[in-house]
Amino acid sequence: MPTSLQFRDFQASDLPSIAIAMGDAQVTQFYGLETPHTDAQTIASEQLDWYTVQTSEGDAWWQAICMEGKLIGAIGVYDRDEDGDSAELGYWLLPSHWGQGVMRCALRQWLPRAFERLALHSVVAYVEPDNQASIKLLTHTGFTQEGLLRECTRRGTRYVSLHRLSLLVHEL
Repeated sequence: MPTSLQFRDFQASDLPSIAIAMGDAQVTQFYGLETPHTDAQTIASEQLDWYTVQTSEGDAWWQAICMEGKLIGAIGVYDRDEDGDSAELGYWLLPSHWGQGVMRCALRQWLPRAFERLALHSVVAYVEPDNQASIKLLTHTGFTQEGLLRECTRRGTRYVSLHRLSLLVHEL
C-alpha cells in the first residue's frame, strides 16, 4: 500500500491531468458528472472551477491526490448538511493507479483532516450497485452500508439506485 501520497489544493496547472481523467470513461462511469459538455478539456475546466468554488465557500473541501509530485486523483467532501454535521464524499483516481491500494491509503490519510476541517460528525457516500470496487473500498475503510435508495437519481435518461454508506467521526 502506498504511503508516499501528498494532498494539496488544486491549481490551474492541474487542468491537463483533470482533463485526462474526465476524458476517461472508466473514471467518469460512476462519477455522477452532470454537464452538457462532451469535450474533456471543457469538463475539466468546469470541475476545477467547481472544486475551487466549493472549497472557497467553506462548506466543502476538495484536494488533489499526488504521488511523486504528480496529480493522480481527487478527493473531497461537499454538500455539507448543517443539521447533521455531515457531508458527501467524492473521489476519482486515474486507472493506472487502480488496484494498488492508493485510494484506500488516501481515504485513511485524508478523511481525519476533512472531519476536523469541516467539524463533521459523519461522511456519507452514495455508490451505484454496479460499482462494486467502490463499495468494497469504502467498507474496507470503515464505512457502514446503511441501505439502498431505489432509483433515486437520474444518469442521463435512466434512473439508478444508490447504496448509502457512512462513516462517523468516532469510527475513524
